[in-house]
Amino acid sequence: MGIDNNSYLEYDNVREFYDWILTLKPKDVRDMGISQQSLYKIKTRIKSGKHLNLKVKVVKILLKLYGDLKTDSGN
Repeated sequence: MGIDNNSYLEYDNVREFYDWILTLKPKDVRDMGISQQSLYKIKTRIKSGKHLNLKVKVVKILLKLYGDLKTDSGN
């Protein structure tokens, strides 16, 4: 009803998603509208063992980018 099935990661993929974020560099996400400071904050939350809030704009963008990469590699 407003949220599609691709909006949430399955629990198995959360660690893989976090690992993918940790490999990102600011130049990789700059064109998606994510600043160096925002990426740093997200990485710091992951490294400290905290969960990401899926409602935050930056996390939504990363989820979409990750989902697009997963569907592209799956074909």
